[in-house]
Amino acid sequence: MFKLWSGEDRKEQSTTMSMDKAQESSVTSRDDQATEALAKIMRIFGRHSFELDSMGVGEIEKEFERWAMHVLVGTPVVEDEEAPNDGRRNWGELNRFVNTHRQHEKQYVTDSMGDLRDVLLTFTQTVVQAVVEDKETDRQMVKHIDELQVAAATSSVTEMKKALLSAVHGIGQAMEERKVRQKTQVETLGSKLQKVQAELGQARKQMELDPLTQLYNRAALDTQLERIVSLSMLSGSAASLFMIDIDHFKRVNDTYGHRAGDAVLQQFAERMVSIFLRKSDFLARYGGEEMAVLLQGDGLEVSQRIASRLLEAIRSRPFIHEGTEISVTASIGLAELIPGEPPGAWVERADRALYQAKETGRDRLCLASGTVVV
Repeated sequence: MFKLWSGEDRKEQSTTMSMDKAQESSVTSRDDQATEALAKIMRIFGRHSFELDSMGVGEIEKEFERWAMHVLVGTPVVEDEEAPNDGRRNWGELNRFVNTHRQHEKQYVTDSMGDLRDVLLTFTQTVVQAVVEDKETDRQMVKHIDELQVAAATSSVTEMKKALLSAVHGIGQAMEERKVRQKTQVETLGSKLQKVQAELGQARKQMELDPLTQLYNRAALDTQLERIVSLSMLSGSAASLFMIDIDHFKRVNDTYGHRAGDAVLQQFAERMVSIFLRKSDFLARYGGEEMAVLLQGDGLEVSQRIASRLLEAIRSRPFIHEGTEISVTASIGLAELIPGEPPGAWVERADRALYQAKETGRDRLCLASGTVVV
């Protein structure tokens, strides 16, 4: 039998279908909002990540960005052109990625805090031991001086001479023991500091970065100079400072415009980053077209080879701005840290070497010793 539909029946059916569509649309809208919120969270995690032993900040941020796009539109996380893009999300793999990354972060922080606690404990123990042992040394020297005073008051010239020689020998021995002891203490503390040495170059705070080149700024460089000088004094490790200047940079601005000059500075910084690859390498914009690099643990021989590679990377191919090729060169001054040298004197020696490199023809390296390397 056929059912006759009245106007009320059709109206009720239409109302029910409209409600179903509204509910479905509401659910879809909520799903979209949740998806967008999750993708935003993934990007926040990537943007505010910190370096791990196995991955740098840039690599981590790219990884989180890939997962954010996977959440939004279902693009494959693995960059494979043949991978199907059917829009399906792999929630299980996303969960594993976030969980694994968080575990790596936790382990990294735990290890770093352990190293810092170890250094602090060693430092405290070293200071306490030094105070106790120095008090004993002082007590022995006071004893020798007292014996001299007694001999001077009551003894003959021969006995006074004997007491004086004994005191000189005793005080000299005590001072030598103190010197050896202090050297051992400094070496012990220095070896502990080596564990956290690499961390000095990893303070990736945005406020410390130059906005144009994304290298560290002058203030961050000054702080790092102080740290490296102090570390080198304790550990005895070598350190080298590069002062780098783009040759005839004013000519670039005058010929091609300031936007082209900014592009050259940015690309120049990128080539520096491609040469100085270690986490501990500290790259900074010193001011204008002048850059600086701090290398920890490297003396002149290694630093000179790296500087030569940088000069070749700069002169080997032109810089590009809006399709225009701009050829530039650079001059470099290089100074190895002298033990006990203050940061200002170190910078001044490297700066003088840079000035000499420019005075002798540019596009070359000059060592603080006066040696010019073309």
